[in-house]
Amino acid sequence: MVKKKTKTKLKTKKKTISKKGKKTKAAAIKRKPAKKKAAAKSKTKKTRKPSVAKAKKTTARKKKTVLKSKKSVTKKKSATKKKSAVKKKAVATKKTVKAKMTKKTKPKAAAPKKRVKVTKKQAAAAVKERRSKTKMLPKSFMFELSAAIRDAVAPSIRAVKGREIVGMAASGDATFKLDAIAEKALLSFLRRSNLPVAYYSEDAGYKTFTSGRAENLIIVDPIDGTRAAKSGFESCVVSVASTRVIEQPQMFDIENACVMEILHDRTFYSERGKGARIYSEGHSRRPKLSENNNLELMSWAMTVPARPAELIFPTAAKLIDLTSLKGGFFACNSTSYSLTRLLTNQLDACVDFANRYLRDIPDLVEEHFINAGRGIILGICPYDFAASLLIAQEAGCIVTDAYGKSLDEVPVLDTSTSNMRSLIAAANENLHSKLMLFFETRINQFEALFKRRGKKPAQS
Repeated sequence: MVKKKTKTKLKTKKKTISKKGKKTKAAAIKRKPAKKKAAAKSKTKKTRKPSVAKAKKTTARKKKTVLKSKKSVTKKKSATKKKSAVKKKAVATKKTVKAKMTKKTKPKAAAPKKRVKVTKKQAAAAVKERRSKTKMLPKSFMFELSAAIRDAVAPSIRAVKGREIVGMAASGDATFKLDAIAEKALLSFLRRSNLPVAYYSEDAGYKTFTSGRAENLIIVDPIDGTRAAKSGFESCVVSVASTRVIEQPQMFDIENACVMEILHDRTFYSERGKGARIYSEGHSRRPKLSENNNLELMSWAMTVPARPAELIFPTAAKLIDLTSLKGGFFACNSTSYSLTRLLTNQLDACVDFANRYLRDIPDLVEEHFINAGRGIILGICPYDFAASLLIAQEAGCIVTDAYGKSLDEVPVLDTSTSNMRSLIAAANENLHSKLMLFFETRINQFEALFKRRGKKPAQS
């Protein structure tokens, strides 16, 4: 009984507890909405306050950025000002330095400029610098080419044949049948050699004799002295000069040269900077130059064809009279033949001064040159002395134009009237200076006379 009562009591207690728990839960449920409403109110209050604060912060940030930009602008301006100031200072210092330097370097009195003499070694060094990797044409090629032309024309010269005029050369000179034979021999040899070369000849002008790129250029006068050759005289040669293919080559660019006599077994050969040699009957020897510097004892030659005789002979008359008895005067028709006679000691000098008149007083003498050239003006063209000039210079001869100027810078391929030249050549320097003094005096006298009268030589 007692156990039953305790059980009932416990049950009643659990019920009351459960009822109380339910009531407290219901009360808690009823209270929750009130708390939610309060939280929502607090949230609205909180959200309203930060919006004002944010606005204040953004304004503050904007102010800061504006201040920063202003500071950066001011900094940049100050930096540019500093740079400009530094530049101005640098320019000022440079000017002052230049002024000081000019003051120091300016001479008190302007001294005349001295002409720098170029030695043979310096000239050779300059040529080596200007040369490319292209090899120079060998001596054997130059000899074989000259021999091929000589062998083709020699029989006609000995038989005094080939005198007929068959055309006109690129230079305007007459082309004889002998010239045509020599030109044909030149072309056939170049075909056989099959070398990448270009060539320039008196009759053909500039030609490339290869399908590829030409490496070397040969300047050929197949017969220098055709007028002597067609009459059977010995004063005729084959003239061959070689250089590499470059734009506008000059005489200074000639690397090696060969002048071969047609009626005799004698060949003159030279390479720039290595002297000259004379080859005859399988032997070679050095040239022997004349040491004579006495005008009365001088043996010399003057070029005559297409030069106005009324100009050149009155100019040279006193020298002809002075030298004709104890020395010797010769009228030659080949520049290369005359120049190479200096190497054999047969001549002391050779001259061709007519072109100086054409340059100095063209209005007074041009008609006379045209008349002497049968309608055209003729003179020394570069191909006439391209080979013999190098040979004579390497042998030690003094060769200039009639003004005493060097011929090294003469363009090789220009055969126009403006590029025709004059020539004064001597075996030694003393003789050359005496010749220059004589012709300078005589030419100036005649030019002054022509200008004073205002007439041409024929009318004087």
